[in-house]
Amino acid sequence: MNLVWFRNDLRVHAHRPLQQALCADGPVSAVYFLCEKQWESHQVAPLRRWYVLHSLLELGEQLAALGVPLDVVDAATFEAVPSLLTRQVRDKEVRQIFCSREYPLNERRRDEAVASAMAELGVTISGVDDGVLVPPRALRTGKGTPYTVFGAYKRRWDAWLDTHFEAPALVDVEGVSHPTDFPGRAAVERALGRLQVSPSLTEQWRPGEQSAREQLDRFVSHQLARYQKQRDFPALSATSGLSAALSAGTLSVASCYQAAREAMADAGAREGAACWIGELAWRDFYRQIIAQFPRLSYGGAFRRETEWLQWRDDDDLFDAWCEGRTGYPLVDAAMRQLVATGWMHNRLRMVTAMFLSKHLWLDWRRGEAFFMTHLIDGDIAANNGGWQWSASSGTDAVPYFRVFNPIRQSQRFDPQGEFIARWVPELKHLDNKTIHEPWKQPLLAGEYPAPIVPHQGVREAVTEAFKNAKKMYDEQGSAQQ
Repeated sequence: MNLVWFRNDLRVHAHRPLQQALCADGPVSAVYFLCEKQWESHQVAPLRRWYVLHSLLELGEQLAALGVPLDVVDAATFEAVPSLLTRQVRDKEVRQIFCSREYPLNERRRDEAVASAMAELGVTISGVDDGVLVPPRALRTGKGTPYTVFGAYKRRWDAWLDTHFEAPALVDVEGVSHPTDFPGRAAVERALGRLQVSPSLTEQWRPGEQSAREQLDRFVSHQLARYQKQRDFPALSATSGLSAALSAGTLSVASCYQAAREAMADAGAREGAACWIGELAWRDFYRQIIAQFPRLSYGGAFRRETEWLQWRDDDDLFDAWCEGRTGYPLVDAAMRQLVATGWMHNRLRMVTAMFLSKHLWLDWRRGEAFFMTHLIDGDIAANNGGWQWSASSGTDAVPYFRVFNPIRQSQRFDPQGEFIARWVPELKHLDNKTIHEPWKQPLLAGEYPAPIVPHQGVREAVTEAFKNAKKMYDEQGSAQQ
C-alpha cells in the first residue's frame, strides 16, 4: 500500500506526491490528520479552519473518484501524529508514504518525529517541495549562506526556474461519478459542527480546488494584464484573490506560475504577468526564510538588534487599531475590511502594519497575531515576513527610516475615497479631498474620531529608537548570542 499524507495541499491536480503514489506499484490510500488544538496554538482563524474543512470534503470526493480513500484522523496536536500514523501504516500495510515538505519549526519537528517512527518500521517517506516553486535549500549566496535580500534572491530564483521548472500535471477526473462518501467525511463534519463562524464571513468565500482553478482562469483572462498598474488600489478588483487557495493548497503555486509564464507570450499581458510572478517569488522567499531561520517560528525578530526596541504597552491604542478607530481613514477602512471579510488588500497590510509598529509604537508581534486570528489566508511565513518587513525587524535592504504616511498612502492609492467610503460609511458624505483628512472639517460629536497619534515626528522618533536599540545590542545583546 502507498499512502499519501495530505497537509496544506488539499487538491488532486498538480499534486506531485499523489502523482508519485499513483504511479508506484500497489494500491493508494490517503490520510489527513486533523489537529484542532494545534490550530489553537497556531492562532489559526476560524474562517480559515472553515475553508480547510470544506476543502477537505471536496478533496475526499475527488480522491474517491480516483479510487483513493481519504481517512481524516482526529489528532488534536502534532505530537500525536507519529503514533497515529504508525497505526495507519500497520493497519494498511503501508510500505511507502508520499507527502509535501513543510518548513515552519513545529511542522519540521513533527516530520522529524514521524521519520524516526517510520524508520523503525522500515517505511520509506518520499517528500517533495510541492508548496514552493524553488526549494528553500536550492539557492545560496557566494558565501554559501541563505539569501536575505529579495532582489538578489529573485534574480537567482528566475534563473533556477528557467532550467528546472516542470509544467504541473493534471489528473483526469472528468466524467467520473463522484461518490458522496469517503472514510473521513464523518470526522470533517464533526469538526465543522464544533466550529463557530458567522455566515456573514463564510458566504463571501468558495472553498475547494474547483473554485480555485476557476478563479485562476478568471484572473488570467480578465485581470492579469492590468495587474501591475492596478494592484495597489484597494477599491479595484485587481488582485488574483487566490491567497486563501495558495495558503491551503487547493491550488498549486506551479499552476499559477505556469499560467503567468504562458501569459507572457501576449505583449499586452506581459507586464502584469511579470509583476505577478514577482509576487510568487516573494512567497517562495519568505518560505525559505522561515525554513532557514527557525527562531522566526517562535516570535524571534530576524534582525536581532531590534529585540532591544522598547515597545509601548498601551491596550487602548491596540484596541483602537483592531477596531478601526485610529482616526486615519485608510487604516480604519483596512482594519474593518479584515474583521468583516477575513481578508485585507496587500497594500493595506503594509500600511496598517507600519502604522501599528511605527506610529503607535506597539510590538509588531501583537499585530501579527491579530492578523492570524482573522485571515482566511493566514500563513506563518508570509504573515511573519510581511510584518517584520513593515516593522523593519526583518529581511530588508531598506532600513528602519521607512515610515509610510497614512494620509499620503490614502491620497495616492484611494484617490477618490471609494474604499474608505465603503468601509468607513460615516465619512462617505465627504468629498474626495476631505475624506482623507476628515479632521479638517467639523464633524458631529462621536461621528469619527480624531487621529489618536500625530504623524508629525514619527520618523524622527523611530530613527532614534532604532539607534538606541542598536547601541544596546552592540553593548550587551551581541555578547548573549
